[in-house]
Amino acid sequence: MSVTSDSDGRDVVVVGAGIVGLSIALRLQLEGCRVTIIDHNEPMTGCSAGNAGYFSEANIFPPATPDLLLQLPRLLFSKEGPLVIKPAYLGRMIPWSMRAVSVLKPAPYAKVMNALSSLIIRSQDSINELASATGAAHLITRNGGLHVYRSEDALKAKLKALPNWENQGVTVEVLDGPQVRALEPALASNVIGGLYFPRSGRCSDPKELGLHYFRYLIEKGAKFLRSTYLGVERDMNGMLEVVLSGRRLTAAKVIISTGHAADKLLQGFGYKSALVAERGYHLMLADPGVSLSRPIVFGEAYFAATPMDRGLRFAGTAEFCRPDAPPDMQRSYMLQQLAKQYLPSLTCAAGQPWMGVRPSLPDGLPAIGQVAGQPGLFYAFGHAHNGLTTSAVTAQCVASLVLGHQPPVDLRPFDYNRFGHSAF
Repeated sequence: MSVTSDSDGRDVVVVGAGIVGLSIALRLQLEGCRVTIIDHNEPMTGCSAGNAGYFSEANIFPPATPDLLLQLPRLLFSKEGPLVIKPAYLGRMIPWSMRAVSVLKPAPYAKVMNALSSLIIRSQDSINELASATGAAHLITRNGGLHVYRSEDALKAKLKALPNWENQGVTVEVLDGPQVRALEPALASNVIGGLYFPRSGRCSDPKELGLHYFRYLIEKGAKFLRSTYLGVERDMNGMLEVVLSGRRLTAAKVIISTGHAADKLLQGFGYKSALVAERGYHLMLADPGVSLSRPIVFGEAYFAATPMDRGLRFAGTAEFCRPDAPPDMQRSYMLQQLAKQYLPSLTCAAGQPWMGVRPSLPDGLPAIGQVAGQPGLFYAFGHAHNGLTTSAVTAQCVASLVLGHQPPVDLRPFDYNRFGHSAF
């Protein structure tokens, strides 16, 4: 079956219905494009649905930091550690890790911070705009994020990052124990201090935010096709033909935004495979027994607690393995026990576990750009821990490329070609 449109340059196909893909589709529709969204699943059923809901201004660093490398043995070999690398995945992780470590050199480290900050400092206004346009503003709260510590050594190590945050325009306040408990009385007496990011915020239901976008898109004329994307070709007139299972769709512009699956979809255009699957877990407690006002990151444990409409969500950890490997839900349940070290009144009631697959690139920057040598074909993926935070500003960048406007940030650092063209 062939589906063809009389394109005037405004027919756009977005492949991927997670928060990044839906944000791109929404931004393009608001700019006057006719949008078709394609996904093999229903919207917001992948990684986007289960994230921590934390709009974090703090995440401006590459995956490999000096502080993290010093702690790597402890993190890897602790039974309840936040980091797991499955042996069967080492073939992909070794070259990925080598690239990640190479970013520790001063020049590339600064380049990554500058690039990531350029997205994050613009994220708040762009998210507010999309949420307001779709009636989802009530899901967004801006009352800061708190990173807390029980160890003086851990807090002192994190304070080394203060100059980097300040240089990038990130507002951060250093608090002592009584000050963090004044913000969040549920915190334990052995929490000795923390960092407060007053311009950070939270989403009380990340899945519902994306579904607000989706419902608005459909109401305003967008189409949704639940189908498997097989590739893209050119017709005799130079138009793009999206090849789906059982049909073809002609469009002027196509954007690939399929998370961890995007890497394989782009290999046919000569790009090096640089993305890995970084699985994250969450545990949702409907009746947690404690009340929080904002996201809290537990510094030594490397995960967050975020108050949401349906309870309290603990989210985090990094499990590098095949995306289709059986989930280890014990990694969800352990978050509850670890959190009790910071929140002693936390309930022991059972929570609802979840696992999702983050798309992670070795330098921590997402891939945003136009496919080399393929006019009209664009990509946006690899946002790792910053998908929700930078989804709307990514949409602004992609819309600018699609419509021939000047992007709001310099997109050269986000070009996927930075990883080369020879496969692993």
